[in-house]
Amino acid sequence: MFEAHSIYSQDLFSANSVSLPCKRFNRTHVETLKPLSIWFVEGKRKLPTGEINKAIFVYSEYRDNKGDQRFACQQYLYPDHLQEVDIERYILLATEQPIMV
Repeated sequence: MFEAHSIYSQDLFSANSVSLPCKRFNRTHVETLKPLSIWFVEGKRKLPTGEINKAIFVYSEYRDNKGDQRFACQQYLYPDHLQEVDIERYILLATEQPIMV
């Protein structure tokens, strides 16, 4: 059994887009070599002009030298067509950001 759907022109252009992953990514911080747990959240960001834009928040969870749990957050404007390469770039930037040790 299969299911057929009509394809609209706007769907053709979004075919290269991906949605934000729901899972966490485990990586190592480049400078401190601490383990990081990275995840994504969609949200909104208010610009100084008062304009509200859709944003991507990238959270990194880690432990400092005392063993306390810490979080770092980066935010980016949501691109028109989110692609896998964007996700990989955000993860790489999270592993390179300064963290408290």
